[in-house]
Amino acid sequence: MSASAPEPLTTDNAAAPQAAVLLADGTVVIAQAVLPVWGRQLDVIHARLNEGVGELTQALVHIHELSEHIARLPLQPADEQLPALQALGPQLQHHVEHALSGLQLGDRLSQMLTVVRGDIQRLIDHMPLLGDAGLQHAEEWLEELRSRYTTPEQHEVHGGSAPPHDAHGIDYF
Repeated sequence: MSASAPEPLTTDNAAAPQAAVLLADGTVVIAQAVLPVWGRQLDVIHARLNEGVGELTQALVHIHELSEHIARLPLQPADEQLPALQALGPQLQHHVEHALSGLQLGDRLSQMLTVVRGDIQRLIDHMPLLGDAGLQHAEEWLEELRSRYTTPEQHEVHGGSAPPHDAHGIDYF
């Protein structure tokens, strides 16, 4: 995950317009094609964020419970305590893996947001040139956006499908 804040979106205008401006038809065509895709991408990011926070929280609670259980074990010679500690090992490993999966999600979401932010900036930069854009240009725009996706969820929801449900495995980047 990146520690730096994303760059603000920019426009070439020195000051924001005081009133809404009716855009040329081509700009409207592109916006009508792209905005619903951005919305679906943001919905997936929001859902995955909530899942990851829940998974991480649940895993940390279980790890805390295991640590309390270990602290309550009676003091015995190490060779007598070994079986009890070995029995807890797989449980601890399972919960640590879930915690890592929840943490790893942050990097995945950052990648997804970077793509959407980049496309928003691309629209801002190209807006003055879109006056004559038509449906063909909108389709090309969406294909270029699709080519920058980094996750299966982005590809799934691009066309309006429901996102795949993650198997919750750990994929180290």
